[in-house]
Amino acid sequence: MPKPTATKRTTTVGPITAVAAPYEQHMLFLFFPLTKGTLKKSVSAAQNVFTALVPKKKAATTGPDPRIATGVHFFMFYPLPADTTPKPALPVPSFQTAKGKDLLVVLSIYDADFGPYISAFTSNPSIAAGLNAILLLMDESGIVPPTDPTSAKFILKHGGVAQNNTAFFKLLMRYNFADPTIPGAAKLPPNTPANPKYQFGATFPGLTIGSILQNYPDAPQLWPLPPADITFAKSAPPPSA
Repeated sequence: MPKPTATKRTTTVGPITAVAAPYEQHMLFLFFPLTKGTLKKSVSAAQNVFTALVPKKKAATTGPDPRIATGVHFFMFYPLPADTTPKPALPVPSFQTAKGKDLLVVLSIYDADFGPYISAFTSNPSIAAGLNAILLLMDESGIVPPTDPTSAKFILKHGGVAQNNTAFFKLLMRYNFADPTIPGAAKLPPNTPANPKYQFGATFPGLTIGSILQNYPDAPQLWPLPPADITFAKSAPPPSA
């Protein structure tokens, strides 16, 4: 990768001591209960959600960069078939499925508050279609009745995620292990409550996707839209336990 051009500083800059809500980083850690036997479809739908973040056609790059609106730094999918344990299994308990249901784990690191982040997804027709496809595969039996306004079935029956933004927020939070009020931080903030659910570390707190694209030298050329093909060097395997 080309090295960024050095820029000469003309003023002294102090450390960041406060981060406004739109610049905070947060974690989404979802555990979706799915109808047994639908893992391939669910992974495909989830991939469609995140690949829709970047346009595939040159013509689509004329508008605002969708990566800034959605603010996704990182995402991961982990599918687990019903009534199984991860393979290769760890020597300690880890993710497990609900009885008779597949499980799709989705992890994402994102910018801003939960509402703006999810709304950027539901307001994009291509992304919303992928989210609706995931809801179609969900099995919430024994969790919430289909008549519940926050259930997957109710949301789909009444126009999908785009028409039921707030209900979709609540559905996600039902399966979100992460706490959207905990910001990524290099150290625990002074106002951290006692015994937080977890500590979410961020090497550069407040550095958003928008900041990276707007301020990194030659960012549009280094990370163009649509994205260029990248060949990654093979990583060395770790030693066996």
